[in-house]
Amino acid sequence: MSFGPSPDFKKATMFAYTRISTDKQSTDDKKSKDPKKKTTLKRQFKEMNDALKAQGLPQVKPQNWFAEIASGTKEDRTQWKKLREAALNHQGKAVVVVKDPSRWARNVDAAVNAWTPLKKRGIPIYAVITGIQTGTAQDIRPSENFFFLLNSGFAAQTSEVQKDKALKGRDRQRAEGAADFKGRSLFPFARVDPYEAILDNMDMLSLKGSKAKYRGVVETLTGEGGVSASAVERIQEDINKLRTEMSPVDFENYLSFRSTIRDKMKEIGYDAWATKGNKTGKLDYRSNALYRMTGLYLKEPFKFPMPTPKFIQEVLTDFPKFLSDKDKKRRGKR
Repeated sequence: MSFGPSPDFKKATMFAYTRISTDKQSTDDKKSKDPKKKTTLKRQFKEMNDALKAQGLPQVKPQNWFAEIASGTKEDRTQWKKLREAALNHQGKAVVVVKDPSRWARNVDAAVNAWTPLKKRGIPIYAVITGIQTGTAQDIRPSENFFFLLNSGFAAQTSEVQKDKALKGRDRQRAEGAADFKGRSLFPFARVDPYEAILDNMDMLSLKGSKAKYRGVVETLTGEGGVSASAVERIQEDINKLRTEMSPVDFENYLSFRSTIRDKMKEIGYDAWATKGNKTGKLDYRSNALYRMTGLYLKEPFKFPMPTPKFIQEVLTDFPKFLSDKDKKRRGKR
């Protein structure tokens, strides 16, 4: 029973593949769009080369390093495909190196399908940190190959558990009537509600060449705390969708509810859904709780029931109970 690198690894050209999922990026990772400049991926690459050096094996040259940000469950990863193509086109002995089996794939079927042509060509996948490889058609390593696959299987199972947990969390929030997202601001500190400014001036669009003027009018009417001219069209599209999905009476009731929430936000003095920070006041968790518990209706009033005045008052009075788990944790540290 053989484990670890094969003797011919010492004369091979190493091709490295590093990966992080989008939901695992750190603050530093988000500073650059180039995967090879992201701290986590650079660290993965260094750890792999350090491990190869410690094992007396050739290190991976930068031009043979393939890095990307993608879920390990996906089969159409661009750099994953390019890595395999480069290894298959290489003249001479080649080895594909990953940090551990989960970096190669978190999908067992995809993992096997992807390494099959490589193994046939005598190119193994080597998990350098765990020290196991897939072997090849010429260097058959059934036990080691099994452990490599087993590690991928555990990773796949973990992904499914995490996904299921996230979906259950979302379903629980929605069952409570809470929004599981950050929605669009109602612009509570605008001089005029953007919805009102748009609805009152939409007839301008029927006049030739007045589109830019119309946007400027809405921007001026809403004032400093309102919308920019470039955002008017997007908000207008939201309004058009609401009017298409709702009856005139329901739409008027929606506008009235929206106005009520805007007034509450003015009283609180903080907008939890401000898109560019919030300069109107210090963080007030009542705003977070109110937006969270009205967000579903505000976004899709044709799908969710309108919160009652009694419920709105309950949210404002006992707001800690209606905060998200993240906000509860943040508030507890203050």
